[in-house]
Amino acid sequence: MHTPEEIEQNDEQDRLNKLQAFGQSMGRQRDKWVRARYALGVDKRWSEDEDQYDSKDNINKAASQMMTSVEQGYPVTTQGAKPHRSTVYIGLTRQKTNAAEARFTDIILPTDDRNWGIKPTPDPLISELVQDGQEAIDPMTGETVTDQEGNPVPMKMIARAIMRDTSDKAKAMQTEIEDQLVECDYNGELRKMVHDAAKLGTGVLKGPVVTNRFRKAWKEVSDPVSGESVHMMVMVEEESPSSYRIDPRNVFPDPGCGDCVQNGKGLYEREELTSRRVRELAKQPGYIKDQLRKVLEEGPKRSHAMQEIRDEEQTDVAEDLFEKWEYTGEVDYDDLKATGMNLPDKDPLRSISATVVMINDTVVKAFLNPLEDGSLPYDVFVWEKAGNTVWGYGVPYLMRAQQKVLNAAWRQMMDNAGVSSGPQIVVKPNLIQPADKTWNLSARKIWFATDDLDDVRKAFATFEFNSHQAELANIIEMAMKLADAETGVPTLMQGEQGTAPDTVGGMQMLMTSANVVLKRLVKQFDDMVTKPHIRRCYDWNMLYNEDSSIKGDFSIDARGSSTLIVRDIQNQAFLQLLAAAGNPIYAKYIDPKKLFERALQAQHVDPAEIFKPDEEIEAILEAERNAAQQGQAEDPRVIAAKIRAQTDVQRVQAQNEGDALELQTRLQIAQEGIRARREERQQMIELEMLKLANAQNLSLEQIKARLGETAIKERSKQNLFAAERRLKMQTGSGI
Repeated sequence: MHTPEEIEQNDEQDRLNKLQAFGQSMGRQRDKWVRARYALGVDKRWSEDEDQYDSKDNINKAASQMMTSVEQGYPVTTQGAKPHRSTVYIGLTRQKTNAAEARFTDIILPTDDRNWGIKPTPDPLISELVQDGQEAIDPMTGETVTDQEGNPVPMKMIARAIMRDTSDKAKAMQTEIEDQLVECDYNGELRKMVHDAAKLGTGVLKGPVVTNRFRKAWKEVSDPVSGESVHMMVMVEEESPSSYRIDPRNVFPDPGCGDCVQNGKGLYEREELTSRRVRELAKQPGYIKDQLRKVLEEGPKRSHAMQEIRDEEQTDVAEDLFEKWEYTGEVDYDDLKATGMNLPDKDPLRSISATVVMINDTVVKAFLNPLEDGSLPYDVFVWEKAGNTVWGYGVPYLMRAQQKVLNAAWRQMMDNAGVSSGPQIVVKPNLIQPADKTWNLSARKIWFATDDLDDVRKAFATFEFNSHQAELANIIEMAMKLADAETGVPTLMQGEQGTAPDTVGGMQMLMTSANVVLKRLVKQFDDMVTKPHIRRCYDWNMLYNEDSSIKGDFSIDARGSSTLIVRDIQNQAFLQLLAAAGNPIYAKYIDPKKLFERALQAQHVDPAEIFKPDEEIEAILEAERNAAQQGQAEDPRVIAAKIRAQTDVQRVQAQNEGDALELQTRLQIAQEGIRARREERQQMIELEMLKLANAQNLSLEQIKARLGETAIKERSKQNLFAAERRLKMQTGSGI
């Protein structure tokens, strides 16, 4: 007969044994999944993609290791050394990857809008009732529904009220989710995930996950001594759903999940922790402290699969780090029961989705999946799909062949330039000797020829090698074009115009064509990340948020692709709609303020920065309404037309006055110029006359008299010639 203490000890030991067996079972499954991913060659491809992104290859690595050996003092001999070849590397992969990532994030993360929205789920019945003009009937009493004044209420008014209430709740839910995403820096985590996808081909986003966060807050308190109110900084603990990026190299899904992790049994996430962080886990709720003590006593232990991979790749890792494995997915009922959780009755038709945290194959925490549908809190985005697998191809892999071609052609060009930049020299050393005893070429060098040499050209000759720069440059250009085509990232998308026409229409057409590939990527991102992730945030708030004013039957609107497609079209449409808002025919359907706000947002201008205060706008509108009621105000459109007409008249008058003044000024300037030129000519004539008088010893009056006689004779000759010409024209013959 056992005592109660012995029974309790036996039960506790039995529970610990089951818990240990549970951890070993989960560890075997984990090692199987780790080996399955490694067998696909994904890890090797990621390593090659990172080296290519960082402009490294085997040649550069070998050269780097050799230089390291030299710096450390190890001798390097020339025995068995290969000929010196160029090892330059064209870093085009980094440029293409960064350009694709930047353009993609600019689309999915607009600065003035969201790439998602929450909308009420369409209800066909409500949509039909909106068009129903009959009176509303109370289904409980069968009587007509009336308002406070006793008037019957049409059914369409009730339907519209229901739609407005649902729309308000959808907006409130959208605001709540947006606030939660801002708190966890959702956009920043998305940018990290997109960087992983562009570089490695796969990006992983986790969430929503409830985390305990502490933030600084200022609280107003009363000073117990003086009684005055003072502000004190306090640390406030908040529990809210968060989303963050996970390194894809630390994610190991079920090998049988195909191309979607949600189709598999579960997923393992790996994280390395120091002993300090392991001890800090004891402060968080849900962790089994006895199991954490056991982990710290054992010390860090590597999983068998990860140790095998590191031994094969010969990679150095820190030995004082613990491996934390977090599994999310289906868990056996009996195994989960060993963790001490309260579970419903066992049902073979019902699977239990839970999260199990292990360190050193020791279970330290377990809890049920907070989402009732059992979906995994992971979204995997691939840049380019790769068959029936969750791992995709990134930009480095897509342009790997062309990167090799670029490097090969560029290195050959460097080698050829080194050979063809100078002559190859052939010397017979027994017939010629340098005066300075060195065989290096230099300016004004002296050479000694032996007595047996009658012609120096027999002992010394040079040979030139052809340069093939043009041919190799063509190969580089072709590889660049093929890299553009294979990655879908043309130079136009990178900010370089190239041969694009320098017109607005031509550039817009080319940008539209360049965005074709990105449209597919953005739509793929909406389907793989935005919709499922925002849907899980919506489900979490429906389950756990205490605010009932945000709950309802809503749907997720992922509009990343539509933002790309219609943004440029909307920019032009808003300007046309602003003109249509001034037309009385369309003005009754359009809210001018909302339209103006959207037009400013389309131009990336915040309306709040230029709008007048709401009180001032309301005062202006109130004054216009009062004036209209008193019959003293004209139609604003008429007033605006009069102002425009008056302005046009004033502008024309000012322009005419300016033209007349300018013409008068020009005439005055021309007359003054003519007068100045006449005076200058008269002075020159008098000066020449004075010179002539001095030369011929005559007076100035005598010179003027002679000039007068000469002028009379010349004028008589001209008159005689003119008379003879007239006579000839009249009679047909001259004098």
